[in-house]
Amino acid sequence: MDETNLPEPDELQRLLSAVVSLPALSPHAARLERLRQDYVRGVERKDAPLSVALVGATGAGKSTLLNALAGQHLAREGENRPTSTASTVFAPAGADLESLARVGASVVRYTASPHGLWAGQIFIDTPDLNSVATAHRDVARAALELADVALVVMHRGSVAEASQLQFLAEFATRRALVFLINFADELSAESREALKAQARKLASERLGLSQDAVPAFAISARSAREGKDVSGEFGAFLFHLRELATQAVASRVRRGNALGALGEVASRVDTALRDTEELIGRTRFSLEAGLTRIGEGLHHDFDMRLELAHGHLATEVRRQAAGRFWGPAAWGLRLSMWGAGGLGAATLLSRTSLPVGLAVAAASTALDAVRQRTRAHAAESAVVEPFEDDLTVEAAARAALTEARAVAHASGLEPETLGIPNTQTLLTELQSARASTWRYTATTAVAGAVSDWWSVARWLVLPLINLPLFVLLGHVGYRVVRAYLEGPLLSTEYFLNAGALFMLLAGVGALLASASLAGAGRAAHRAGRARFSQALATLSGRLGEAVDDSLRPGREAARRLLALIRTR
Repeated sequence: MDETNLPEPDELQRLLSAVVSLPALSPHAARLERLRQDYVRGVERKDAPLSVALVGATGAGKSTLLNALAGQHLAREGENRPTSTASTVFAPAGADLESLARVGASVVRYTASPHGLWAGQIFIDTPDLNSVATAHRDVARAALELADVALVVMHRGSVAEASQLQFLAEFATRRALVFLINFADELSAESREALKAQARKLASERLGLSQDAVPAFAISARSAREGKDVSGEFGAFLFHLRELATQAVASRVRRGNALGALGEVASRVDTALRDTEELIGRTRFSLEAGLTRIGEGLHHDFDMRLELAHGHLATEVRRQAAGRFWGPAAWGLRLSMWGAGGLGAATLLSRTSLPVGLAVAAASTALDAVRQRTRAHAAESAVVEPFEDDLTVEAAARAALTEARAVAHASGLEPETLGIPNTQTLLTELQSARASTWRYTATTAVAGAVSDWWSVARWLVLPLINLPLFVLLGHVGYRVVRAYLEGPLLSTEYFLNAGALFMLLAGVGALLASASLAGAGRAAHRAGRARFSQALATLSGRLGEAVDDSLRPGREAARRLLALIRTR
């Protein structure tokens, strides 16, 4: 990222406010807020005096070093440990300390002494990091959050202390660090070099820093306070501090600190985003796998329901086919097998008694209409409504969600947070898919099957059925004309017989047409089953999209935040 073009603090705050909605980042919200504030301080405090925090273990000599640098007795020194129990800010008159005062640090104003080796800076004396009072580390942490540079003061026994390294790990990438090995007057030259090498190695292994990135000096604060440099390194140490205090270098230090804070934000957000995306991927895979596993059972259940509605589908096929037919057979197709049989019986009875035949025909037609309405309602109920003792679909819905919900619970989240429906919701969706498929089967699928049947039947079945009727009508017409011209006129019995034969041929034609529609009924059934498979696939995709859409505001904010950081 270009250091000269850092993100605007307001934009960073807006994105972070959305990012912390990710469950993986919620526990770190306070840490992210501290990093954001750290970043803001780094980019906005361009011309402020350098703030230097002295941190270290008990007896490391922090207060002694501070007095040596200031050239006067500012901090209390003593043998009773820990000497410092709270952070104390030593600042020259006029320095702005509002932020430091807010964290509870006591403030001591001082006048820069002409004898001071590095006077005029803001010094923060912090409690010991390895004190038995663990609250001291919290006080030191709050102070270092507001400093620019950390002078890490160590003695030979504290170089590798775990508590000190753990503390420094929080600031390794967002503070300028300077390692000081104190009491050099008590160490040989070889010991001083060994301790500095050990400090650099730990900075590399435990803090992730380059061994050349952290300056290390072996000094004696007591000797420096008396104007002596027993190790020959105190002068180099002062030169390094004075260089840090120049406005140009101090500005770079603060920007470096800001970049370190921003880098940690990016690292935490990137990790949380990858973990969230991986969790969402596992959840979606588990949900889709569960729906696939129950698919066969759902298809079997739907097939069984369609079989229960087979009579109504056959009737619908005949009714729609009758709309394409013309001739007497079309009227017969509108009847069920029972209705057509009733008309056939009425035709035969009419030869003996016309009133009886007409009565039978009327009764069979009325009963057929009632039966069709009853069958339509029963068919829809059989397919759409759940059986009273049917637990198949409910058990399937529960089984489909088991693995996905287990993934969510294992991640410490409620399934609904990841877009996973509850059992009742999925059951409702499955029943809705079944209902919509039935409506499609009973209308569109039937119409499509009849259309395919008609493309062939119009050239084969229709002529085969209507041709005998045309021949009969032609024959009757011929006899009527001949009788009119030559006599004698035809008797009523002749016309009754001709009408009965006509009705019989029409009924037979309707039966033949109905038989030819068996394939159309099966085609409608297959189309319904295919549609149900499509409905399940659509449902699976929709539920998967719901999982993909879960936590979307936080995920999108995380992507925008990372893009903002990485492209600047």
